[in-house]
Order: sequence, then structure tokens, then C-alpha cells
Amino acid sequence: MDSSLKLFTRENIFALAFLAILLAVLRVVAILLSPFLEDFLWAFLLTITFYPAYLFVCKKLGDRATLAALLLTLLVLLMLIVPGFFVLLNLGQEAKNAYDFLSSVHWEEKSRWLIERLQAFDLSNRLREWNLWPENGVDVFERGIVTGANQIPKIIVEQVSRIFKNLAFFGFHVLLVSITLFFFFRDGARYAGQFIGLLPLEPGHRAIISATIYRTVSAVVRGMFITAVVQGVLAGAGFALVGLPVPILLGLMTSITSFIPFLGSASVWIPATISLFILGRTGAGVVLALYGILVISAIDNILKPLIIGEGTRIPVFLLFFIILGGLQVYGFLGIFLGPISLALGMAFLAIYREVYLEAPDAKEAEPGK
Repeated sequence: MDSSLKLFTRENIFALAFLAILLAVLRVVAILLSPFLEDFLWAFLLTITFYPAYLFVCKKLGDRATLAALLLTLLVLLMLIVPGFFVLLNLGQEAKNAYDFLSSVHWEEKSRWLIERLQAFDLSNRLREWNLWPENGVDVFERGIVTGANQIPKIIVEQVSRIFKNLAFFGFHVLLVSITLFFFFRDGARYAGQFIGLLPLEPGHRAIISATIYRTVSAVVRGMFITAVVQGVLAGAGFALVGLPVPILLGLMTSITSFIPFLGSASVWIPATISLFILGRTGAGVVLALYGILVISAIDNILKPLIIGEGTRIPVFLLFFIILGGLQVYGFLGIFLGPISLALGMAFLAIYREVYLEAPDAKEAEPGK
């Protein structure tokens, strides 16, 4: 029989048809679940993070998996919602205080005071020499300060209103994550075993893949929490050093906001620095600005990659760039997805080297024994 005709056997046609139908069904399922992909990812990450605690509680309850999953889900919800409620409460109060303060300030006087300070450093003359200062520069500068300052209260009201309007949407997604988290706690080991079992790998290699995912997520969580605590302590010390009120509360806010991508702890120490300049405490403002840049924010870029790199065995310089790339592409989830992708890529390369590069050499060396 012609070899080309052998391709069109009943078995091959059935296999191709089965594969085509399977891919089509999986594509439809992926499209239907795509709006909730982020919820699934959050539940997956939280499950891995708190799974040791679930196993401990399950053992204490006599292997009653459903009750243990329910208790752990409620505990995780409390850990996430209570700090979030605390942040929103303080955000609303601080926004009100900022609005009242900014609305009561006489910005014409403040702008003239700031211009006098700049002129004391002879800055305007230097800018004029470089053709960067117009003839009516003082008037332009003063109008710019007054106009910009008058817009700030409006911006504060708009942003706070937007945050509170999105609370219902956020609550819906929290509910979805909670439901998924419950089932992942209770049945996650079975789901993971079935999924890993589909991989066309040896059992030992499957174990490497699952261990890599668990180790990476654990390292990222550990790095984030340790970094948040260190940033909060250092920030609180800095706020106390420059004489700001409630430094402990500000330090706690710094720890919580350190989980926000890009802005992070800067969303606390930058407004604090601006408030010092507005109050005329220029020296304290300069000190806090330098401390925020060189200490508080720098810790996030140094300590976090070091801790995650130690737990994942990934080179720190690669980890630094993969976290930045993950943040840019996926937002907050990129902190997890970036290192997981890199760690899995390195694990698959190691398996490839073992199976396809080192094994043939070993087989060729066998006859010469």
C-alpha cells in the first residue's frame, strides 16, 4: 500500500477529528471563563499560600475537609477585608481632611511665599539666562500654582467617589474568589493531580513542575509580606524623625499600600512630603523626600527580589526584570505570574537537558563500558 494512503487510516482520521473537537470545546470553555480568569488566578494563589494552614485545620477537625475549607475561606476573607475596610475608612477621612485643608488655604499668599523662596536661591535669574524663564514668569508661576491647587480638591472628590462606586463591583469579585477558594481548598489536591497527570512527562518530572509552582508562589508571598513589614517599620521611623503626627498609623498605611503596583509606599510618603513643604517645613520635607527615595522605596526594589530569588533559585537580576515586566503586562498579578513563568521555563529547560541532551550521551557511552 502507498505510504501516503496509510495516513488516512480510520484510526488517524478518528484521532484528528477527536483532537479538533477537543480543541474547539476547550476554546469555547476558555472564552466563557475568560471574564473570570483573574478571579481564578487569585483563588489559585491564595490556595497555595494558605494550603498548609488548611491541612493543619483539616487534621485538627478529624479530616472533615468541607468544614476546614469553609473555616479557612472565612479566615482568608477576614484577613483581606478587615485591612481593606480599615484603609477605605482612613482614606475617606484623610480625603475629607485634605479637601478641607486645601480649600481653606490662601494659595495666593502661598504662591508668593514660594516665589520668594525661589528668588532667594536666584533660580529665576539662572532660568532667564538659559531662556527658560519668560518676562512675566512670576505672574505665570503664581497663576499656575493657584489654578493647580484649586483643582486638587475637585480631583480628590472625583477619585474618592470613583473608588466607592466600584465597591459593589469589587464585592462581586470577592464573592467569586471566595467560592472558588472554598472548592480549591477542599478539592484542589484532586484537581491538581488530574491536571498534572495530563502532562506528557515522567512522574518524577511532573513532581518537579508542581514543586516549582508551589515553591515560587510561596517565595513571592514571603517576599511581599516581609518587604511590606520592613517598609512599614522604616517608614514609621522616618515619619517620626521629621515630626509627623501618628507615625505608627502612617507606617501601617505604608505597609498596606506597598502591595499596590508602581505607586506602592510612595502613595503615603509623597503626600506626607508635600504636606511638609506646604506647611513651610522645607528642611523636613527635603529629608523625608530623600529618605523615601533612598530607603523606603528602594527597599522594595532590593529586598523583594532577594527574598524571592532565594526561594525560587532564580538569578536576582532576571527576577528584577521579570517582576517589572509582569507588573507592566498583568498588573498586581504579574508579581506572581512573572516569577512563576520564569521558574517553569527554567524547570522545563532542565527537563529537556536531562531527557534529550544528557540521556543520549549516556546511552552512547554505555557500550564502551
